[in-house]
Amino acid sequence: MIGAFVKAARLRTLPLALASIAMGSVLGAFFKDHSWAITLLSVSTAILLQVLSNFANDYGDFVKGTDDESRPDRALASGSLTLNQMKAALIVSALLALISGLALLFMALGSPSLNFWLFFGLGLISIAAAIKYTAGKNPYGYKSWGDLSVFIFFGLVAVLGVYYLQSGHIDRDFWLSAMPACALGLLGVGVLNVNNLRDIPGDTQNGKITLAVKLGKKRAEVYQLMLCMSALLLLVLFLREASASNGLVILLLVPLYLIHWLRLRSLHNRPENRAVYNTLLKMHVLLNVLTVVITSLTLL
Repeated sequence: MIGAFVKAARLRTLPLALASIAMGSVLGAFFKDHSWAITLLSVSTAILLQVLSNFANDYGDFVKGTDDESRPDRALASGSLTLNQMKAALIVSALLALISGLALLFMALGSPSLNFWLFFGLGLISIAAAIKYTAGKNPYGYKSWGDLSVFIFFGLVAVLGVYYLQSGHIDRDFWLSAMPACALGLLGVGVLNVNNLRDIPGDTQNGKITLAVKLGKKRAEVYQLMLCMSALLLLVLFLREASASNGLVILLLVPLYLIHWLRLRSLHNRPENRAVYNTLLKMHVLLNVLTVVITSLTLL
């Protein structure tokens, strides 16, 4: 039973959320201040939101028939969990994310104020977005809005939100931090796009119209390259503007992303290639984490 919930939580995706929290915390430490308590509560909230999103994705895709017995990696499709068990997991993870988020706000902002309630509303929107991605009557992930959602929540909300909770300021440094925030958002979209490239045949058959389905395989691959290179360019520009570095250290990552992209481009959407797509998906997450580490080391 516990193993089934762990499978549904898809722990391999967690570094994606943690990378955004790390970037926001590093920016806070670089420009203003840093609190480990705020960082740890941010990590807790991000993990719970990511797990909630993964549970909702497992549930939504199963209910809509997108996932069937051909997906042994999914808890509901493989029969590891029942619908009632997954519904309970959704409720529990949503409540835990809410509790963790409230603790974060009290730690960072103190007693309720306008900023407190604004962040509380943003937290509720984040929970709703995690659930509505594939679950519910009109999931936006089935209508090509998933990419924009990932860009907003893994980039702007996560990075700038944590930066503000660490620093308490909206000034020139905050707006400069929008560049790495956008970069992390673009890299997050890149992870989603690899996933969607893999699933083009099944998604097309089941009416899940992702942006990759709309673009088609070839153009979605070009889109993938644009996402990664744009993100790295933003990081170079940010480092040149905000630090003593010329930002060229980021260019060391370009060959790694290019090798990954060339391997991705050589694949065909066939069942026998699913394992390779999954490996490339994990590699992209690790590349994103490496990008954050190198950027952080350059700053600190």
